[in-house]
Amino acid sequence: MNIEEVTFDNFMDLDSKDRKRILNDPDLLKQLVRKNVTPHRYEHSLSVAEVCKKLAEKHNVDVNKAYMAGLLHDVCKFPDSDSSGVLEEYLRFYDPDKLNGVYGVYHAWVAKYYLREKCNFHDSDILNAIYNHTICRSRDKLSLILYIADKREPLRKIDDDILKIAYVDLYKAFEKLERDVKKYIEGKNEKFVGNSL
Repeated sequence: MNIEEVTFDNFMDLDSKDRKRILNDPDLLKQLVRKNVTPHRYEHSLSVAEVCKKLAEKHNVDVNKAYMAGLLHDVCKFPDSDSSGVLEEYLRFYDPDKLNGVYGVYHAWVAKYYLREKCNFHDSDILNAIYNHTICRSRDKLSLILYIADKREPLRKIDDDILKIAYVDLYKAFEKLERDVKKYIEGKNEKFVGNSL
């Protein structure tokens, strides 16, 4: 197996031993993700993965799952400009109730199905966290960790106390962050599912 030749599109062509090796080796998985997203998105994903790992250590959550969720959360933010058609196609097939014009969330919902289809990836904890990383409807710790890490990883340069709170109490940090995100969205006058977060 030459990892330089492996993409999400040909991942299932590998034998099961090589697929498992990539999914269980953070360095190989990083190389796979790097090929699927822009350099900026890749750096963001690495930063989110590191924050997820640190928060997981603090809250007794599986560190490997947290890191992997952070690394994979934006794999469906495809580099090409016409990715909305691909995302809509996935949603139309797997989750048609989510087709509502909220394009900024589609990548999170689609990633669940994309990873299952392209990588035969079935870790429900990780897939649930990724599915919920933009609009968090789940209150399990891994989902909260990814939601918080995605919004407050250091490269975003947002100076508030969300991460500090999160290291002590995930739920309090989530509640505060959710209020901040809601204000931000209302300020942009964007619609969301059911007109609310």
